[in-house]
Amino acid sequence: MLRLIVRVLLTAVLFCFIFPKIASGVDFHGDFWPAGVIFAAVFAVIAHLINFGILFAARTFTRLTCGLGLLIIIPALVLGFWLIPAIQLQVVAHYFPEQFTIASWGSAIWAGLLLMVVNIITHTRASTTSSRSQS
Repeated sequence: MLRLIVRVLLTAVLFCFIFPKIASGVDFHGDFWPAGVIFAAVFAVIAHLINFGILFAARTFTRLTCGLGLLIIIPALVLGFWLIPAIQLQVVAHYFPEQFTIASWGSAIWAGLLLMVVNIITHTRASTTSSRSQS
């Protein structure tokens, strides 16, 4: 639960302060509290649903092709894993244009890479902390 709260707060910091400075063309229209934190929580839910949809489609395609679909899915994920956060950001910008705007796919890719780095750091930090507490 604490990991989720930290991830939402870091995502809110990304939306409100870091994206407008580093990824030009990505703008959040609102304050950090409460709009930024609420928007980050909504983004986390939408991103989770998109990831679930991608996983469901990949599993279904793999089962329908009796495993041969993995010859397409694995290289696509290896080469395009960095596009998934950009797609998530574009979806959120499409459905919430009053709060969040993205000018181009290039801006979405830069912002997605920053988002991916924060998610990797929070996931790695949480997994090392939980493995230490179990020992």
